[in-house]
Amino acid sequence: MSLKSGFTLFEVIIVAAVLSIGLLVIVQVFPLGLRAKEAAEQYSTATLLGQRMMEEIRRKGYDDLNAAYTSEVDGYGVGEGKFEEHKGYRYRLEWWDTKTPYLRKVKVRILYGGRRMNEDNDEYEDDESGWQCLELVTYLAKRD
Repeated sequence: MSLKSGFTLFEVIIVAAVLSIGLLVIVQVFPLGLRAKEAAEQYSTATLLGQRMMEEIRRKGYDDLNAAYTSEVDGYGVGEGKFEEHKGYRYRLEWWDTKTPYLRKVKVRILYGGRRMNEDNDEYEDDESGWQCLELVTYLAKRD
């Protein structure tokens, strides 16, 4: 009695199908990882930009808030702008006097992620619906 060795066509098809399904699952995981990486990079950049703004505010001091960020209301100031070196990132800064004399609350919002690719010219442009927000708050006392 002789035994035939080897694989049948049916066994080869089953193995190919199982491998194909496994590869499809792996391929679908890669875009999720890339999106998570991009989101983490954006959040890290927004955090660093916010911390840099806060340090600059602390360095300049209490009185500079009046000159740099003004408004029509006494004891309150607001300002906003873009980061030239980081496209797609914006900020909004608000400060106001607290009930404690010579103490101001400062809130910085970093808006990011509001960019989409323009299909006509392959360039990024602002997309107001897609902004995410990172908010940092600190208090600043007047020094004599």
